[in-house]
Amino acid sequence: MKRTPIALALITVAALAGATWYLQRPAPEVATEAVVQKPSAEPGVLRFPTAAPQLAQLKVERAELAPVPMDEPLAARVSYDENATARLFAPVAGRAVEIRANLGDSVKAGDVLAVLDAPELGTAAADLAKARADAQLKKAALERMKSLFAAEVVPRRELEAAQADWQQAQAEAERARLRLANLAPGGASEAGSQRYLLRAPLAGVVAARNINPAMEVRPDATEPLFVVTDMRRLSVLVDVPERDLPVVTVGKATRVEVSAYPERSFEGQVIRVAPTLDPQTRRVQARVAVDNRENLLKPEMYARVAILADAKEELPRVPIGALLVDGVKNYVFVERDPGVFEKREVTLAVQTRNHAYVWAGLKAGEKVVSVGALLLSAELASSSR
Repeated sequence: MKRTPIALALITVAALAGATWYLQRPAPEVATEAVVQKPSAEPGVLRFPTAAPQLAQLKVERAELAPVPMDEPLAARVSYDENATARLFAPVAGRAVEIRANLGDSVKAGDVLAVLDAPELGTAAADLAKARADAQLKKAALERMKSLFAAEVVPRRELEAAQADWQQAQAEAERARLRLANLAPGGASEAGSQRYLLRAPLAGVVAARNINPAMEVRPDATEPLFVVTDMRRLSVLVDVPERDLPVVTVGKATRVEVSAYPERSFEGQVIRVAPTLDPQTRRVQARVAVDNRENLLKPEMYARVAILADAKEELPRVPIGALLVDGVKNYVFVERDPGVFEKREVTLAVQTRNHAYVWAGLKAGEKVVSVGALLLSAELASSSR
């Protein structure tokens, strides 16, 4: 009978421990709604609730009409338009005394970019002044000789000698003028000055500057002092393989793409194809003119150029990541409504590195899954089991 209190105490402790375990045990998981509704009302169609986690992993893009390229884009690089670019060298040796233009400055035709102190220019200007003064003196002597000859004071041979002297002086003055014009074609300041004004021959932007104050310059320098170009007009140099020569011809429309702007392209046109093949690269260089009014393209950018068909046919274009390949067939997932995706077979006209052009099976404006198509394919396969 003495063991009864002890037994009661043990029972009480056990009851308390059981109650504590029951209160602290994790709540049972509530069954969540199925992500994919089963069975599907239509074959090849997935329906997701609004809050389904799979939707956050998808990216949907609209299939827009785009000109169809004839082949895979070709490697290229952006370059200056040589017809709108001036590389300025110093025509005379001298020293830079003033720099008036910096890299990136916009200049007009005739603006002074730099001032050079050129002793040779001063010597040429002095020779011209001396030759002109001598010609003026010989002309005055000729006028006097004509008066004396008219008065029958001097013989004809002296008049003819005076005419010859004046003609020689004129020729010397013209030679000195041409030499000065060759050294400073519109660049010298006032007569007799040895300051050469290096001017921009065209309007544009200073794309390069290789001159500093007090720097000695020479006409046989390897690099230009300034490069002035019209950035609104650029060229794209394309390396064309031999097999693509029949496609790349003058006048063909092109589409230019660069890595800096992956979401857009630039329209261009082939304006020149080299007549010879580079024996090292086995490529022919073609030049494409492109409009750069927005100033987005920069010289020396790497680019890709797609040659467009002559008829400029336009087809729906989808990202290459939207395609699902099953044997010889291609599929895309089309978003019919929010959360409703249909797997649809498409026929491709052209497939490039980044895009595919759909010939049949998709209309322009329809939305396709560009990221996450494999996930939807796996969900569709599991739901059909």
